[in-house]
Amino acid sequence: MSISAYRVCRRIHGRLDGEGARRFGGRWNSPGRPMVYLAESPALAVLENLVHMSRQDYPTGYVVIAATIPDHVRVLDETFVRASAAAGEQTSQAIGDYWFDARMSAVLRVRSAVIPSDFNYVLNPLHLDFAQIVVAEPILFRFDERLFDIE
Repeated sequence: MSISAYRVCRRIHGRLDGEGARRFGGRWNSPGRPMVYLAESPALAVLENLVHMSRQDYPTGYVVIAATIPDHVRVLDETFVRASAAAGEQTSQAIGDYWFDARMSAVLRVRSAVIPSDFNYVLNPLHLDFAQIVVAEPILFRFDERLFDIE
């Protein structure tokens, strides 16, 4: 069964090329490695955004992007990669860097830090199987104003 994953971001960052993560790093990668971060649901994608936002300004210009990961694209779980990595450094960034550098798969399934019972997907745009992932056109997304206490 294919996997659906979602990204909620500003329209200008709607290309799933990993450039932002390459420039600044992320939870699962050090700067210099392009990675695309997706969530297993639009709701989780919203929460992943909210933890990084100021509640003072209402966010505008956002889109939701759906991606479909076909059955034949290998998806590894973070626990598998942790077990495969050297016993030394086991931070999320070190594990993600190891996975990326070894080109182990196009997709890594990782636990959300915001909702630990849910999952995010980290994509390696340099992996050969990345081209098999089907990305839908961005759809305008509007945050519910109640999240920001706007009257």
